[in-house]
Amino acid sequence: MSRYYFNLKDGRVSLDDEGTELADIKAARQEAVRFSGEVLRDGTGDSLWQGEPWRLWVTDQPSGKGTTFFTLDFSATEGGG
Repeated sequence: MSRYYFNLKDGRVSLDDEGTELADIKAARQEAVRFSGEVLRDGTGDSLWQGEPWRLWVTDQPSGKGTTFFTLDFSATEGGG
């Protein structure tokens, strides 16, 4: 098992100091998608609708340091109907 740190920038920066133990990188990717959905569903991503991209990046060390395994970037654009 490896420890993965899920860091978030959604109008503010939240750095993961505890991490989550997961079996492998595939499990970390699945957790990143699940966590992103939870954050977006709970309305934490309001800055997304104000034109600021939303980012989740996963590292091998606390506080967003170390090697970044992958990044999920989200953006939203409202159409002019």
